[in-house]
Amino acid sequence: MQNLDLILSNKALENTDPEWSPQYGAVLIFWGVVRKIEKGEEIRGIEYSAYEELAYGLIKNLSLEAIENYGNHNAKITHRLGFVAASEPSVVLRISSPHSKSAYQLSEWYLNKIKNTLPIWKKIV
Repeated sequence: MQNLDLILSNKALENTDPEWSPQYGAVLIFWGVVRKIEKGEEIRGIEYSAYEELAYGLIKNLSLEAIENYGNHNAKITHRLGFVAASEPSVVLRISSPHSKSAYQLSEWYLNKIKNTLPIWKKIV
């Protein structure tokens, strides 16, 4: 069993407590923050845009692929859209899995998929 949620939002990301489950021994929360320096240049932030309908459709396939590769887990991806200033979070990834090793593997796997599969674009400002 696995649950994967995707939230694309123009609102600031909040630091909420994870949801605890007796079936999972590991909960990992990753915060992706906009760096002030990008390719050696100081930036104000990043403007994010997305093809939201396609992103929500693709997430179903990612869910199936993740469960095939890593087994039972829960994942929640929240990604900001619009302008995100330097030093503010742009993405939060919450992973719950039976063990810490799979939580870290899933975190890296999902981050790679967010960057390379989901139709979310960024423009340096």
